[in-house]
Amino acid sequence: MGGGLFLVKSEDGRYMFIDTRKDCDKKGFSPMELMLIASAGCTSIDVVSMLNKMRIKYDDIKVSIEEVRRDEYPRIYKEVELTYEISGKDLDYNKIKKAVELSLSKYCSASITLKNAGAELKYEIKLNNK
Repeated sequence: MGGGLFLVKSEDGRYMFIDTRKDCDKKGFSPMELMLIASAGCTSIDVVSMLNKMRIKYDDIKVSIEEVRRDEYPRIYKEVELTYEISGKDLDYNKIKKAVELSLSKYCSASITLKNAGAELKYEIKLNNK
């Protein structure tokens, strides 16, 4: 498409924009943003699945992610911090912590890939007990 905007197509016919432009007209995500989105999405799926199996009831789960990249090339991630904000009644912090730790150490391929590439993975859990 030119000018730093790319249209990619998956094998099954879905489309997405990858955009490397720095201006406010961005139509897609940068490749590095997609890595963070993949990590947050992957660990969210894991944690929700584990909490459901543990029969922990929750109202809402939000996962946000912050990062620090190297200054030199390749500008890979040095630090990645995931914040899990979970709302609900009578939430069990220890069980939620176990689910997060299992996700980040065993199940979430995207986060483990970032870790194996040298990023220090950190997390924070914020509970909003209603």
